[in-house]
Amino acid sequence: MTEHSVYIQHGLWARLGLPRELSWGFIGIFLFITGATIEQSWLAAMLQHRGFDAFHISLLSSVFGLCVAVVSWFSGIGAGVLGLRRLMWAATVVYFVGSIPFIGYALPQGNYPLMVASYALRGVAYPLFAYSFLVWITQRCEPRILGRAVSWFWIAFGVGMTIVGPWYSGVMLPAIGETVTLLSGFVFVVLGAFCALVLNRDRPEVAQGGSMGAALSEGIRVLVREPKMRLAVIVKTINDIGKFSLVILMPVYLPHFGFSIAQWLTIWGLVNVVNIFANYFFGWLGDTIGWRNTVVWFSGTLCGLAMLAVCYAPVLFGNSETALFCALALYAIGLGAFGPLSALIPSLLPDNKGAAISCLNLGSGLSNFVGPLIVTLCVAPFGIEGTLWTIAILYFAASVLTLPLKLPDSR
Repeated sequence: MTEHSVYIQHGLWARLGLPRELSWGFIGIFLFITGATIEQSWLAAMLQHRGFDAFHISLLSSVFGLCVAVVSWFSGIGAGVLGLRRLMWAATVVYFVGSIPFIGYALPQGNYPLMVASYALRGVAYPLFAYSFLVWITQRCEPRILGRAVSWFWIAFGVGMTIVGPWYSGVMLPAIGETVTLLSGFVFVVLGAFCALVLNRDRPEVAQGGSMGAALSEGIRVLVREPKMRLAVIVKTINDIGKFSLVILMPVYLPHFGFSIAQWLTIWGLVNVVNIFANYFFGWLGDTIGWRNTVVWFSGTLCGLAMLAVCYAPVLFGNSETALFCALALYAIGLGAFGPLSALIPSLLPDNKGAAISCLNLGSGLSNFVGPLIVTLCVAPFGIEGTLWTIAILYFAASVLTLPLKLPDSR
């Protein structure tokens, strides 16, 4: 990254971490993610009702997540070779290439192999689009506001995936059915691409060119030679495993205590409103007391406790929406405390930010794979309670693993 590629941000919005030059991009991320992940909170329940067992449902999600992980890693590396805008346009096209056979044939026919293949291709789209824009943010924002800027990215991302998507689905599923609800996601995706790539006039000054093979090799070498990068990938992977596990576990677990799918979707959407405020608060706190300190003290600790609370709230309080909301809200707060990782990890390698961002994105993508994989591996032998305990232990470990990720200036 060259000096002239960084904006000198002034004004109220810049101080809040939302420079006006990128504002349409944030809106585009929100809309694109809403459409591209519209099914994630209810697909498991739909497949269960259509006769698929927990293993096949979680396997579908695991393959989807593996593709997300690979493409997430590629988005950081590919930006320097192909360019950010080109990657985001490609993501928009790939979304339709995967979605049309998935919605139009595989789901109606119950063709499981085609479901896995087309859903995996659909899954390539949103990380390629979103994480390319995350590279854009890290290239264009000054370090003094970077923690807040990336918190806005995760707010836009989370509002689309975990608030508007579930709420919109909760309203539309009874009215228009599953297929038309999925198809309506196309509108969000088109609008998102239009905002991020047409209305957003900014041109990121990321050096382009060179060999894709050389860029990919450098991304692999960074993981081999930099122990901090390996730790960073592990911590970032643990970051979202609960989110991608809960959307599979809760629609199966909660009905045993009298909760409906509509109740689950409503509560899940509400607690993610809490996450909006937590994301920004911890972004500000990270810029104030240090990105690493914020993650160490608050992220894994709160998320681990929340997993245990989610496990036992229905056992202790039955069909209590308040108790379930409080448990999930604690998780949403802890999830927000992971936000400064998106500023911390690229700053660990200031001379090779592209490779560092690829590691950050790899961890983000691996959450999509590891979360469902934990469900696949743990539900049969340990049950849902044991699976939630496993996730809790991993979260506690994440706080400890963050300790060595210290920058020279102790941010």
